[in-house]
Amino acid sequence: MYYKLKYLFISIILFSFLVVAGNAFAFDGKSGWWYTPGEDGTGVSVEVRGTTAFVALFTYYDDTRLPFWISSVGSIETGVEDKDGRTADIFTGPLQYWIGWPVGTAYAQPATYNFGSLRIVFNSDSNAELSYTVEGFTSGGSGGKKKTDDVQPEVYKAKLTKFMQDVSPGRLDSRDINGWWFDPNYNGMGFFLEARGGTVFMTWYHYHDNKLPWWWTCTASLGSSDTQFSCDLQEWQGGSSIGAEEYHRPTPTSVGSAVFSLNADGTAVFSWSGQQFHLQRFVF
Repeated sequence: MYYKLKYLFISIILFSFLVVAGNAFAFDGKSGWWYTPGEDGTGVSVEVRGTTAFVALFTYYDDTRLPFWISSVGSIETGVEDKDGRTADIFTGPLQYWIGWPVGTAYAQPATYNFGSLRIVFNSDSNAELSYTVEGFTSGGSGGKKKTDDVQPEVYKAKLTKFMQDVSPGRLDSRDINGWWFDPNYNGMGFFLEARGGTVFMTWYHYHDNKLPWWWTCTASLGSSDTQFSCDLQEWQGGSSIGAEEYHRPTPTSVGSAVFSLNADGTAVFSWSGQQFHLQRFVF
């Protein structure tokens, strides 16, 4: 009886380890928050599933210094060898610019525009090189750029490293909470989370009063057994584009508190300003 219980106990431990490792593995490596050290206020959210990645950049217009975001879905080619024999995993995809409904108002189907192209060279799981080309788009509103044939596309480049490993080093939360979340009733709006070392960092990608893409960030404590966190949402203005030649440090302003609650079935509820969003993991 003792040996049966002993082996059963070992089996349970091994099974638990595999479950935890499986959840963590799904977000290990290239997935997570990336940034350029010393240039706070911008970031790149990456989630990889197989050979596909969904990426978003939160950044600023160079002319108005107001925040906006762009996204990309594309493929990753692994083990690409350069002329010096070094290998890297390379993501490529088109950039999409979004225009949608002002946050807090009734939902309306957002519109997307081709904005350029994105390339990320992952030299390792903590070192990457970002380059993106802004070809322009046709849209009304502040900060918009109309595509013309006689203007050369703008190219931005930046060196990236893992954000959470720098600001909150430690174990990645083993639950399936890291990565993209969305409310199916509000398609075109998303949340990206990474919880590591007892801290969670989240960005809410949504739309401003002028319908242009807008984002807020949130940092909070989140232990491995916690099922809820509350935080002060921050709006950032005055920054510069990721990879711009001249860096401008943005200034944060509080836009109110929010609560993120995890449900037992793997869904979540995000509450802000009297409104609730019923979230689930975004599978792409």
